[in-house]
Amino acid sequence: MKRQRTKTLQEVLDQTLRDTGLSQGLEILRIHHAWDQLIGETAARECGRRSFRDGIYTVKVKSSVLRCQLDMQKSLLTGKLNALLNKPLVKEIIIL
Repeated sequence: MKRQRTKTLQEVLDQTLRDTGLSQGLEILRIHHAWDQLIGETAARECGRRSFRDGIYTVKVKSSVLRCQLDMQKSLLTGKLNALLNKPLVKEIIIL
């Protein structure tokens, strides 16, 4: 019997996440956490429903003042969010 190359635990976990389709869900969760970290705890409490699809991150904001502030800084926030994620996942942010 031929001996196979041993895999690290990280390799096994990555393969399992890819095979089960859970890696996309984990990426979305990372985006939500990075968004909260980026805008701060107080502002994050004002954010309601959030979604990520096809590179577009959509955030529903309860406060109209915060919505205007975030809307004016969308391009800056997109760059900082991608920097926090260490990947260019977010192409556009939509503030509702």
